[in-house]
Amino acid sequence: MHSSLLVPADSNQRLKKLINAAPCMLFMKGSAQDPRCGFSRQIVALLKTHGIQFSSFDILSDEEVRQGLKAYSNWPTYPQLYANGELVGGLDIVKELAESGELENTCPKAVTLEHRLKTVINKSSVMLFMKGNKEGARCGFSRQTLELLNDTGNAWWCSKKGRARVTDEIRATIIDHVINHGL
Repeated sequence: MHSSLLVPADSNQRLKKLINAAPCMLFMKGSAQDPRCGFSRQIVALLKTHGIQFSSFDILSDEEVRQGLKAYSNWPTYPQLYANGELVGGLDIVKELAESGELENTCPKAVTLEHRLKTVINKSSVMLFMKGNKEGARCGFSRQTLELLNDTGNAWWCSKKGRARVTDEIRATIIDHVINHGL
């Protein structure tokens, strides 16, 4: 529940946009990588322990958001956790949800690297991770591979290095998959 009488309409819109910036949004002091208070540190640890995928906003960086969200949510303290645009609560409520097993039903779980890779790899019968894109390879190996794939006439999908964030971990997992399961 929120009180639009206490928060100006333009601030209300900004707060709604921030709250809905991710399926699970944490408003906290500091960042998930560098919490600036004990309560924020505890809630981040709890969310990570339970594999919850979340984004965060540092309320110390924006006084308008810090004060406006208190009125908007009618919740006077931080951290504040939102799931699918709705206030879940603060640290005590999140602890209770975790203890009862309801946290995983309330907040989206983080997707594992293996699941993300399977999803990308299974988009087409042939998958190419490369430097560049279908229209323009950025290295000789990628260019040669593109020529070979284009000559086959088969449908295939291309993931540009950087856009899909092909990390060393992803490369190793793909190589392992090819070695153990073939193309």
